[in-house]
Amino acid sequence: MDRNRRIYPRRIKMKKTALIAIAMMLVCVGFAAAQTATKYYVAHQGGYIGEATVTVDASGKVTSASSAEWQGPGGWAAFNSADGKALADGAVVRVPDPLANTGNANPQIKGYMFYVYNLQADGKTYIWSQYTPGANGFAKPSRQYERDFEGLMGSPIRAAAYAKAAREDTLVNVTIDGLRVTVGKPASQTVHYGHMDKANPASKYMALNASSIGYRYNYKALIDFFKANPTANFEAATTRKVKVSLKEDKSIDANASVAAYTAATDDVYVVADAVTGATYSDFQHYSLELQMAYKMALAEQKVKFSK
Repeated sequence: MDRNRRIYPRRIKMKKTALIAIAMMLVCVGFAAAQTATKYYVAHQGGYIGEATVTVDASGKVTSASSAEWQGPGGWAAFNSADGKALADGAVVRVPDPLANTGNANPQIKGYMFYVYNLQADGKTYIWSQYTPGANGFAKPSRQYERDFEGLMGSPIRAAAYAKAAREDTLVNVTIDGLRVTVGKPASQTVHYGHMDKANPASKYMALNASSIGYRYNYKALIDFFKANPTANFEAATTRKVKVSLKEDKSIDANASVAAYTAATDDVYVVADAVTGATYSDFQHYSLELQMAYKMALAEQKVKFSK
């Protein structure tokens, strides 16, 4: 038998095997390359927790983006004033927190942070302060501004736990008697603005009115512009007087009637001469948080971080 006839079939078989292996690797890489990342932050100059999430495909293109903004305690704590219509000194909420009270034997305290609505010495300023269990009861901190809600939520571990709890409705109102914790209504039942997430269509926070397109239509403009321009220089954004036209969509804002918005022009953010359609003052902040989540997703495509 010709020697080549014996060798060539083997070579062809080896090449086919190698090509199949390479093809399978490429398929696996393609599936693994899509990446999602989330950036947590304190939003709107404090009082709210932001959650910017971006997904990119194998080529690095943004395929989805979202930016939840969860109400802080002031947006959902049960009213405790004498007339039941406002918050007063002493209101307490409980928040899941993997860094809090980890050594406490009481299951109603361990792994939770407590925040108390705390009237300051000036008799008019309130802070949501850390409320800490001691030997005989809970105590307010002596260093108020270093132990407030916004300060503690600067930790991404705490902020992520808060966002998760807000989504899963495990944030609760509590009453304290000594070291006894009595759980009351969850945040979903006492939230003051219709929904814990400002961007949710059911939310009534920053409602559309004659001079403002409201939070939800701003949110849509933010997300649409970011997805189309994730690498834009949002720090350099400016505002310009522009006529804003809205198309009513109840899936964006269930409570708004766009006919109520009658402003001739509005201060609309412009990025590199592109009109964004967004008017709210947090546009740059939220865009930069989304952009950071985008960078994180791209980084995680290249480097596998321990989880």
